[in-house]
Amino acid sequence: MTRTYDLVLLLASLLFACVSLPERSYRISERQVQQKINERFLAPIPLLKVFQVNLADPVVKFDAKTGRMKTRFNVKLSHTPSGKSYTGKVLVSGELQFDALANAIVLNEVEVDQLSLDGKESNYMEFASVAAQSLAAEKLNGVSLYAFKPQDLKFGADFYQVKGMQITDSGLQITFSRLNQP
Repeated sequence: MTRTYDLVLLLASLLFACVSLPERSYRISERQVQQKINERFLAPIPLLKVFQVNLADPVVKFDAKTGRMKTRFNVKLSHTPSGKSYTGKVLVSGELQFDALANAIVLNEVEVDQLSLDGKESNYMEFASVAAQSLAAEKLNGVSLYAFKPQDLKFGADFYQVKGMQITDSGLQITFSRLNQP
């Protein structure tokens, strides 16, 4: 009987120690972010009241070397007055930061790394690249990619806050630290 009691006591104290860890970590995969981006850009983006930009099929990659997230989209640029449309691909990258007010990971410092539109000559591509950079800065900076719910920041009776983030080649590693409570 004493042996069983000791074993139960040991297991209970191990469980309590795990629940009260001063730090926890959480990994967000490329796939999770990719799904959020796909949901975010379902609707076309108006540009200069004469163009519609559709971004589809995002492919997200985390680059541990640069500390940036890279996303490749299929892009369709439609000129509303003429009815013409152009298709291609765009590669954008950005820094991921934690917004404490929104409890969310947001995209900032967005840059268009590459743009290609099928069958377009270089004169047109210069204009398209400048427009794409402006559009990316306006529409993508500050976009929330992953929001933490209040229950995500609570484990047992303890509350946690984001302490740090690190981009790895397999995902975004987030470290939480326990808040001191009265």
